[in-house]
Amino acid sequence: MREEEKQEVTKRKPKRKTAGKILLAVLAALIVLCFGAYIYILKYFKLDHIQVTGSVHYTDQEIIDIIKGQIHTDNTVSFYLDNHFHPVENVTFIDKFEIEVLDRNTVTVTVYEKSMAGCVMYMDQYVYFDDDGNVLETSPLKLEDVPCIEGLRFDSIVVGERLPVENEEMFQEILTMTQLIDKNQLIIDEIRFDMDQQIILYKDDIKIELGTGENLEDKLMNLDSILSQIQGKKGTLDMTDYSAKNGNAIFKENK
Repeated sequence: MREEEKQEVTKRKPKRKTAGKILLAVLAALIVLCFGAYIYILKYFKLDHIQVTGSVHYTDQEIIDIIKGQIHTDNTVSFYLDNHFHPVENVTFIDKFEIEVLDRNTVTVTVYEKSMAGCVMYMDQYVYFDDDGNVLETSPLKLEDVPCIEGLRFDSIVVGERLPVENEEMFQEILTMTQLIDKNQLIIDEIRFDMDQQIILYKDDIKIELGTGENLEDKLMNLDSILSQIQGKKGTLDMTDYSAKNGNAIFKENK
């Protein structure tokens, strides 16, 4: 090796050592910063408050207990991250939870419930279905704001699949009716069909006769205002011939 080349190699070595030292110093600084941030988050991001919105079928405390049962931390940041990467799932009547950080000590939980159109009884369980007739849940609990359907027949049910009813025409009529009930924000206890396929609703102590389904939209659109006039009474409300034009609703009170 020539003398000039040896001198060049000698000159390069100190530069490499200097670059390595700088890199180590930067890495050490990053480690210290990360460790400091970690300690800061542990100390100052203690989860003190959980706010719940959107829950109808559970109380706020029940939602908090459900979430805390699956997310075991009292730190705001780790609480958020844990749900982000491992969402709380498989909660009856709940589609999903959305968690947001409001401040370093508070998170908000937005509850998105499954849209249940109605339910039927099957093997001592309430089978809940959506507006398309797909089975959402099975539960021993009866929700007050979901009408129970009487008169449907089927041999089995599969969660996530459509109810395999024998009378498809009747079921389509039920789905139309449950959609109208939801649209008009009605709370109906039970829906039945008699031997002549006449539609009968039950609300508290009132039996509501709707007939074959003619003018069904008019009947359900005005049902709430009619029921408010007979609130607290017991009897039969005949809306078989009712329309928005004639307003023909006859109430027969039980004696």
